[in-house]
Amino acid sequence: MISYATLDRLLHQIDPEEEGYRNGTLQFNFNEDNSVILNGQRVSVISFAKAIFPFVDSPNPNITIVKTGRFFPVPMHIHPWVEIGYMYSGSCQHTIKDKTYTFTKGQLYILDSDTPHAIGYLGENNIHISIVLEKQYFTDSFFTRFSENSILSKFLINSISKHTSHDNFLLFNSENNRRIHTYIAELLCEHINPSINSVDIINNYIALLFLELVNVYETDQIKPQLNHTQSNILPILKYIETNYKTCDLKSTAAFFSMNPNYLTTFIKKNTGYSFKQLIQHQRFQFINSQLLNTSLPIETIALSAGYENTTYFYKKYKEAFGCSPKEFRDKHNSKAGRNT
Repeated sequence: MISYATLDRLLHQIDPEEEGYRNGTLQFNFNEDNSVILNGQRVSVISFAKAIFPFVDSPNPNITIVKTGRFFPVPMHIHPWVEIGYMYSGSCQHTIKDKTYTFTKGQLYILDSDTPHAIGYLGENNIHISIVLEKQYFTDSFFTRFSENSILSKFLINSISKHTSHDNFLLFNSENNRRIHTYIAELLCEHINPSINSVDIINNYIALLFLELVNVYETDQIKPQLNHTQSNILPILKYIETNYKTCDLKSTAAFFSMNPNYLTTFIKKNTGYSFKQLIQHQRFQFINSQLLNTSLPIETIALSAGYENTTYFYKKYKEAFGCSPKEFRDKHNSKAGRNT
């Protein structure tokens, strides 16, 4: 049995292939001979999941765990299995069909089979885990654990059906859920160092994980019922943190059934900041993370953060940090170089 500290060390270890991607001696590409055109875009078709270090063992043949390789973006692709994606540390961008999401530490998603998706560049501290569940895993006994009306039951039944379209995913705001992290960590440890009863242990952790996800999802779907007290500013801040790329004052006010002018006053009174300042803060947090952990062009990063006007972006960035984004990147990369 390995410790969580050992698990963390193994997940952050850079293997030779990753080192090749980092120093530029390797270039990642799927085999384009096995691809299809979906909505005018070439999408690679992946037929099997390859488990690599440190998850070389697969006690259950219908479950594979993969640590996504770092230092390169994973192009758009599809596969025939259901995927649980978990952000173990850091953050990453994940494009699902034609929309890009930012997943942060502790968040989890379930991706339907045959859904086009791509994963952005992962830096050294961005650890993304995929738990691959073959359709054969979802037996009748598996579904007896869930209510017939469970959103997960409906989703998974759709995922394994031949008669439905496969273009869905579920996002779980599980970043503060202690159980989710524990169940995932135990699954990872069991695959790295299987015990005598690994199959049963893994099956039970998968069941516990799904049951807890039902709680997380159903709780997350209930809109906050605000009494307009200071303690209830937290749901609004959480909403802004999650939707800062696309939300505006009008859409946020509508979500909480509030008048936009009242929402402006409410936020200012309880935080000392305006709505625009909170949005800008969240965007700059994302942008600085991308500047330090990726080599993406600055304009691309700004656009993905929600800034369509680059002139406005550069102006606001200089006001906030006293330097340009390029100067910020160069300064911190220089420091990192001196510390290595």
